[in-house]
Amino acid sequence: MIFQHPSDGWYQIEARGEHPNRRAGIVQVLDEVACQSIVNCFNAEAAQAGFAGMLIDHEHFKHDEDKETVAYGWLEKLANRADGIYGRIRWTDTGKKAVDGGDYRFFSTEYDPADLTILNRGESPQRVRPMRLDGLTLTNANNNKGQKPITNRGVLPVPALAADGPTDPPQKAKHMKTVCTLLGLSGDASEEAVHTEVARALNRIKELEGSQVESDLEIHRNRFDPKQREFIKSLLVTNRTATIEFLKTQPDQKAETAPGRLHNRQTARPIDAAAGGAADEAALSSERSSAIEQYKIANRCSFQEAHDAVRRKKPQLFGIAHT
Repeated sequence: MIFQHPSDGWYQIEARGEHPNRRAGIVQVLDEVACQSIVNCFNAEAAQAGFAGMLIDHEHFKHDEDKETVAYGWLEKLANRADGIYGRIRWTDTGKKAVDGGDYRFFSTEYDPADLTILNRGESPQRVRPMRLDGLTLTNANNNKGQKPITNRGVLPVPALAADGPTDPPQKAKHMKTVCTLLGLSGDASEEAVHTEVARALNRIKELEGSQVESDLEIHRNRFDPKQREFIKSLLVTNRTATIEFLKTQPDQKAETAPGRLHNRQTARPIDAAAGGAADEAALSSERSSAIEQYKIANRCSFQEAHDAVRRKKPQLFGIAHT
């Protein structure tokens, strides 16, 4: 089986358009603004001294401490084209073998929440515009559709069928071609190749689900007793959405108590010569004068009117206890 790389050496890593991410509950808007920003940011970082390239792993395993982080390639440069973002890649021996053999056919991009611009705040689903690329991985189950395959199957010679030879029913052949396309294979792929690709996809889905569950356990680790870890894990496997909502309602056991609202002003106190002396008297006098002046300006009245009004509202500034 022969797989061919793009003749110009540029691989499409992201297709333009609006890409729903149902797991995250958002829609990613990859328009001209997003694509140009992503390309500009990456190329600016790549121009810095010592830049070795962005790591390309597989299935986002670099975020999982239990998985290996072998480099399949290094992204070196990006370009903004009419149909999306393209990248120049330096493949490692591991990566070249994986894409040459057709083990991986697509890329999956990764964006940091800090690099997303919210376009419809307060609405659902939330539409966000990615502005900077934070990671790139190989996969066969990419979320953002419309991307060109990394490699395409080459044309292999096949024996010609006799004019009166057996043929598949048209509808069956059409269905099989659709299945092959969804799996990233050519329409004339063999049944054995289809079975192999389906098994491979199912295994990767299982691995991804396991990684997602471990990630959920880590994110919400302060919301359940460590002794309940395996129980919570089983709930995440059977019904992740409901379990996540339940965990969000549990108190964060290690959350620090936030300080109260800070008011950067001095609290007024009655005059107490014994406790505060001259320093307290001076501070109180200053605060009293400030309050009178502010009232005078705000209400456009005389000093005496302001003085009397503040005295009625804040008698403590005049050393008079509340009655």
